[in-house]
Amino acid sequence: MQRKFKQIIVIFFAIWWLIALWTDIVGGLAHLGYIKATWAPDNNYPFLVKSLSMYHLPELVSVFLYLCIIFCSAISSWLFVYAACTMKKPLWLNRVNLAFIFSLSFWLLFFLADQLIMNFDLEENHMVQGGFELLCYMLINIVPDNKPFV
Repeated sequence: MQRKFKQIIVIFFAIWWLIALWTDIVGGLAHLGYIKATWAPDNNYPFLVKSLSMYHLPELVSVFLYLCIIFCSAISSWLFVYAACTMKKPLWLNRVNLAFIFSLSFWLLFFLADQLIMNFDLEENHMVQGGFELLCYMLINIVPDNKPFV
């Protein structure tokens, strides 16, 4: 029973990261004017530019960081999908651990970035999301498989 629940958690994060990736790609395309649909809001890139404005950086820095976010989201998505598609236990747990370790490291970068731009509301949001992911990672590694619920 617990093993199935753990697999559901991994599938959830695969879907969550795919949605995060999709919204960043679509938002970037909307920002560039390639998409003009109401379902393609252009929020994240302008927010990144506004957040970095206190440092008076060239626009190329914002573009680079946004592409890094998309790249890391793509890797996180792929790692979770790859883990979710694996059924053999030793391979499954190794792939799950890799997916969580990579994406949790990505959250740590967000925490540092939030501190640099002194946006503590955003930091709180990232802490909640990253903390939830860490909690799920711990559950997968601490709760034994196939033990009856008490």
